[in-house]
Amino acid sequence: MSEDPSVAGVSSGSLTPTPDLSPAPPPAAGRPSSKLSPETGWRRAGCFILLLVALHVVVGPKARLSEWRVDATVNPSFAEATAWRSGRLDLDERMHDTALIGGRIYNVYPPLFTFISYAALAGRDLNLWVMGRMGIEPPDASDAVSFPTSWLVGLVALPLVAMGFWALGRATGRSAWAALLCFGWIAGTPVIACLATARGGSINHINHLLSQTGLMLIAAALLGRRRLALALVGLIIAVWSRPLTVAFVLPILWAAWRWDASLRQRRLIAAAAALVLAIGAPMTLNGLKFGSPFETGYAYIYAERTDELAERGRTSLFSPSYAKRNAWYMNLEMPGWEVGSFGIRPVLDSHGAGIWFTTPLLLFAIFGVRHWWADRTRRWLMLGSLPVIVGILCYHNTGYVQPGYYRFVLDFLPIWLVVIAPLTVGDVRSRLALGAVAWSALYFNLIT
Repeated sequence: MSEDPSVAGVSSGSLTPTPDLSPAPPPAAGRPSSKLSPETGWRRAGCFILLLVALHVVVGPKARLSEWRVDATVNPSFAEATAWRSGRLDLDERMHDTALIGGRIYNVYPPLFTFISYAALAGRDLNLWVMGRMGIEPPDASDAVSFPTSWLVGLVALPLVAMGFWALGRATGRSAWAALLCFGWIAGTPVIACLATARGGSINHINHLLSQTGLMLIAAALLGRRRLALALVGLIIAVWSRPLTVAFVLPILWAAWRWDASLRQRRLIAAAAALVLAIGAPMTLNGLKFGSPFETGYAYIYAERTDELAERGRTSLFSPSYAKRNAWYMNLEMPGWEVGSFGIRPVLDSHGAGIWFTTPLLLFAIFGVRHWWADRTRRWLMLGSLPVIVGILCYHNTGYVQPGYYRFVLDFLPIWLVVIAPLTVGDVRSRLALGAVAWSALYFNLIT
């Protein structure tokens, strides 16, 4: 009897898991009956709806999606999109983390949200033109400098839920368990903090949310039913929002080489083309703005600043000397606790808190290493995260300000979560995973 990776979440060539680790029993030969299969479309839809309800109850009061707003006075990527429409590359006003060079101000963030903003503005203009043709009075002119909220929520927030549920469903083969893990990913990791902060237009947190969709797409495409094209789309989304995620091209290239030798050359060419696009677009913009494709302009955000972070950034953006400090906050920093008339609450460091305490579900990656290492696709996904982690540790900034969480772990956390998802299934392990999700959701609800 052959095993269908799309159902079991274990790619071909992997070691057969033990019964308590198996995400689902092997399917019967042939296509199962849609009426008898426990994973019918209705069941998946029901689990997804319940997931949305749970997120609305727990995360909704923090995210407040109806209040999301981005405008050109606080978001440099949106400001850059408005500048493009005026035929310029530089910005009108300097805001936080924008580069000052040669008397001009530039956005230094990756281009995905700039592209999205440009498209949203073009869509708004088309809508106004249609309204004019139909004799409908246009909305307030002040909306011209803001990102349409419906577009913002639809393109940044909602894809998280759909992509996470899909990817985790592929990994476990169980819709109900995928919904639980997806809930834990959004409510029990820095994702919830990003959702809350993105409401005010923070480009850092918006980019983190966009990258989560890309990383989940990579994991879903490489595990289960193999779809290299979707993995390449996920890579572009991730790199255009968080550049360090380019390291996940490694498992993609491995997959292109290993899958179906008759299509190897075509797959490798497609992967190379996607990589060129992923890094070529930002490098082209770098050349246009700063005179060199290798100059990101990031060091220039510290122009005219004298704080400690600025001094480190001007000295070196990446250095092994930063690794000890970053490793502490990423792994070992523990929040304190205080008790008062307000009850009990954590006392937080603005540089972060250790991921093993805040999201203990990730411990499955350590204690289950023997099992995911035996699966070649999962092994390469985890190996792809190593350069990302090294880059994070050597970066001059911890991610400050981030009281009680470490947001940079989002550059690899979705990959880890999908890799370990099958290991959370089993009598004892399911209970441990459920407890870990409950703890993380409680903790992040307290600190967000």
